[in-house]
Amino acid sequence: MYHFWDSFSETHRSTGDMSIVLIVFAVFISNFGNCARVKEYFQEKAATCVVPYANKFVVQFPTPTLNFTTSNNIIKLYGNFTVTEVIQEPLEMIVVSNRCTLDMKTCEQFNKRVLTDICHYINDGKGLWAQFFRRIEPEFNCPVEPGLYTFKNTALDLSFLTNLPLEGYRWQTTIKLNSRTKPKRELYCLLSLSTNRWVRKPSR
Repeated sequence: MYHFWDSFSETHRSTGDMSIVLIVFAVFISNFGNCARVKEYFQEKAATCVVPYANKFVVQFPTPTLNFTTSNNIIKLYGNFTVTEVIQEPLEMIVVSNRCTLDMKTCEQFNKRVLTDICHYINDGKGLWAQFFRRIEPEFNCPVEPGLYTFKNTALDLSFLTNLPLEGYRWQTTIKLNSRTKPKRELYCLLSLSTNRWVRKPSR
């Protein structure tokens, strides 16, 4: 009799354990089936360029690495920065993108763009960057006056980058803001590292 109940109990326990495993597996498959595979932009790094003259930049952050979070293609910035002197035209922004392998062992220049009329981008209330600049306090207009500025719910929506075939690489981008007044001068330099990756998210 002892052996019978012992065997029955063991069989019942094994069956129960298997049932739990099957239920967990079914829930996992159900959730997995309700997930969509989507491309997402992910910001890995945003920091002041490491150069010997960084302490002379007109734009200064409290730490070399900017305080930010990244989620759902949106970068949110926190904290403050200081402008040490008036920033005014003529200005240019040089954006150089390097395409790197995922292990960062090799990089090659992929694209270079030079933008001018920077004050127009800052002051354009209906432009692509309008919401970004409007959420900096005090009011951020160009010419930019010296002072301490704070990010207030400042966010950049970079969803448009997911439409580009950027996955499979890490993208190292240098953004330089220069004064074109002679002698030409570098006012700030930002180093960015980002990637596009495929993730699974619940279907809506």
